[in-house]
Amino acid sequence: MKQILLKIESPNTYIIREETESSLGSRYYYHPHLEIVYFEKSDGMSIIGDTVDIIKDGDIFMLGQNLAHMFIHDEKYTNKKLKVRVIVMHFLPDFGGKDFLELSDLRSIKLLLKKADRGISIEGKTRVKVGKIMQQMLTEKGPGKMILLLQVLTLIAGSRDTKMILPIGFQPQINEQNEDRINDVYSYTMQNFNQKIHTKEIASIAHLSEHSFCRYFKTKTGKTYTNFLHEIRIKHACKLLSDSKFSISQIINECGFVNYANFFRYFKMLTGKTPAEYQKLNNESLVTDK
Repeated sequence: MKQILLKIESPNTYIIREETESSLGSRYYYHPHLEIVYFEKSDGMSIIGDTVDIIKDGDIFMLGQNLAHMFIHDEKYTNKKLKVRVIVMHFLPDFGGKDFLELSDLRSIKLLLKKADRGISIEGKTRVKVGKIMQQMLTEKGPGKMILLLQVLTLIAGSRDTKMILPIGFQPQINEQNEDRINDVYSYTMQNFNQKIHTKEIASIAHLSEHSFCRYFKTKTGKTYTNFLHEIRIKHACKLLSDSKFSISQIINECGFVNYANFFRYFKMLTGKTPAEYQKLNNESLVTDK
């Protein structure tokens, strides 16, 4: 994949800030810092590596060095009716000094930083605890901020409430040539997936012929553009299914499918469940969480 190098200017080896603008991560970028991002108030979609998923309130991800990612917020945020609240922390592996993580007591944290190369989703009670500490870090001064960072990493390293985002063997691919092409394709797709997108149309966004675009996209992502588009649409459908005010027919229209058969076929193919099964399981999960 081609992505944009994000230069994080800071005299410190670790920084934390709160974002309230919906433009956060609207490009597919990477950086040499590790990142922990807490979506305190946000709904939308993410692309991490080559994996598409939904974002919802409370989600926390830990991303390794040079792991490319993109976050797109729902239209209700991009039209400025609502403000997102996202806490983003960046830090380098040597945040505590050159040999800091070589200490035997910090072995679990050193292993965690390596695991983050595949992306980690923080879940359950650990997510709640990490979110509270990150909120505290926004106002903490001096050495206290370093102590809180170690608390966050210790919590994640020792937790079973984590899920790897990318498969074993995934390797970030850094290639700065023609970096705008994949960004333009991703951005256009994320903004227009609920409409019909013709191959000729998306190929023109990439400034390629249809044949060249299909070959280019498969080479760079490992999947066809059609499959990528369906993946985004089905992930969006999963998000809408958690809201009982939407009927199946409304969801199909909202996701850009033109008929029921295609929607049900791709939904079962990508989730392993029918929409009704998924909705029931999601509702049971919400009750359990309460």
